[in-house]
Amino acid sequence: MSYFFKKLKQHHVFIVPMVIGQFLFVWRAFIHLRALPAPGKRAYLGRAPKVFGLEHITLGNNFRVGEGLWLHAVSQYLKFMYQPQVDIGENFSASDHLHIACCNKITIGRNVLMGSKIHITDHSHGDYSGENQSSPYETPFERKLASSGPVTIGDNVWIGDNVVVLPNTSIGDGAIIGANSVVAKDIPSNVIAVGCPARVVKVWSDKESKWLNV
Repeated sequence: MSYFFKKLKQHHVFIVPMVIGQFLFVWRAFIHLRALPAPGKRAYLGRAPKVFGLEHITLGNNFRVGEGLWLHAVSQYLKFMYQPQVDIGENFSASDHLHIACCNKITIGRNVLMGSKIHITDHSHGDYSGENQSSPYETPFERKLASSGPVTIGDNVWIGDNVVVLPNTSIGDGAIIGANSVVAKDIPSNVIAVGCPARVVKVWSDKESKWLNV
């Protein structure tokens, strides 16, 4: 048995799908396997994942994503240095083309379900508020990454397709974010929010055990 497969067995990490043609795409993501979930935990990755900054990423047990994952903890961009941290809880599941970009902190709770083509970021290319703002004459690529605050997503959250979660926002436990929404401000627990920017349209009533229109 090759060293690579021994490491897979040692860490109880399984790759899905196992078709040879697709298997080749996930090889790179496991080059530094020791930085992925701790022994006894499982990660299921689809085709063509891109994972950068593994030393700044913590995954809980049973991490499942479809094809095209892009998970990036940015510790250096051009000449600028950062201290990113990505923490994802157990039983995380997402469909294809999930993009998580972090130069500050992104925390995702337990039992979170996400659709496809979701972008979660805690920063932007350039600073557009406060002192020392970025100039429009500066090439966007050369602007430093600026974070206005971390992103926090609670437990039991469901996020639909094509959602963007912007910096300095939180999504409370049990919340649902409708497809094509942009989360630009904090979303409370146990609500349904939709739109651009996302706004609350329903809240859960413990008393009536149903969702009530706002």
